[in-house]
Amino acid sequence: MDTYIYEIVAKQLSSQSSPEEEVILQQWRDASAENEAEYQKTRQIWQDAPGHLPQQKQFDTAAAWNKVDRALHQAAPVRTIRMATIKYAAAAVLLIALTAGAWWLASRPSLKVQELAANDGKIKSLELSDKSMITLRPGARIKYSEGAERVVELEGEAFFEVAVDPHHPFVVKTPNQSIVEVLGTSFTVKTVDAHTTVIVTSGKVKLGMENDTSSVILTSGQKGVWGDGQLSSADNDEPNFMAWKTGILQFNDQSLVEILPQLADFYGKVIRIEDSYQATATQQKATISFQDQSCDEVLHELQLLLGFNYRQEGDTIVISK
Repeated sequence: MDTYIYEIVAKQLSSQSSPEEEVILQQWRDASAENEAEYQKTRQIWQDAPGHLPQQKQFDTAAAWNKVDRALHQAAPVRTIRMATIKYAAAAVLLIALTAGAWWLASRPSLKVQELAANDGKIKSLELSDKSMITLRPGARIKYSEGAERVVELEGEAFFEVAVDPHHPFVVKTPNQSIVEVLGTSFTVKTVDAHTTVIVTSGKVKLGMENDTSSVILTSGQKGVWGDGQLSSADNDEPNFMAWKTGILQFNDQSLVEILPQLADFYGKVIRIEDSYQATATQQKATISFQDQSCDEVLHELQLLLGFNYRQEGDTIVISK
């Protein structure tokens, strides 16, 4: 059993595991029948072990685990009395090891939490110790630690390229208590108010809620949304969801009514269509792309193509006939 998974088992059997660790353990158990069998065998040994143990302040958990591991994998003895002896001896060693391990986990200093914020209007990039890459959209913020537990907390929007590690799932937590779990993939996570949107570009991602069994599995080209107590998934209908990272906006036979909200999101502007122009804007369509251009340059090109007017009113851009 992987040392990190063993630590989570120790914490679970000592009633000290967190919801995130429970999710990680369950995902490891579901990964193969061998993992589940090993977990059940360990759990049974714990339950069968004698109830009283002396206080353990210092204990070589690695050595104890090795003893148990050898006992678990050796051939079954012929004599019943010998099998019982090994069983309870192994149970006692494992129980001491798990108790000592849980005490050590509870008493050791917490790993220092690091924080990175893209609050200067620029994209920020971060490489974690496991070689996973995170790109923060301007205005986003992320918290992480350099330990083996691959859990980060995100506010805003970011693009993740997660290094493959089947024994250590990667978890993204958001302010609205939604969680994103992956083993190795690339995807974006966007948190706005009480909504979380996940769009997968490669691999597989699970979107769910903390302390809730409901979840959706997303594959490449799919989008999942959590908000207002609802969890949904569908094919991605946002062609420019990566524009903030690539600097490229592409529109294929889209109406002005569809184009303007994407410009507003990309440039961080408020754009409003006058009521008298709404019907016309719905009918006007364009196939066009822009790269590394200002909002005014883009609007001017669209103006020449579609024939509308625009003006600035305070912080709002108004589109009219």
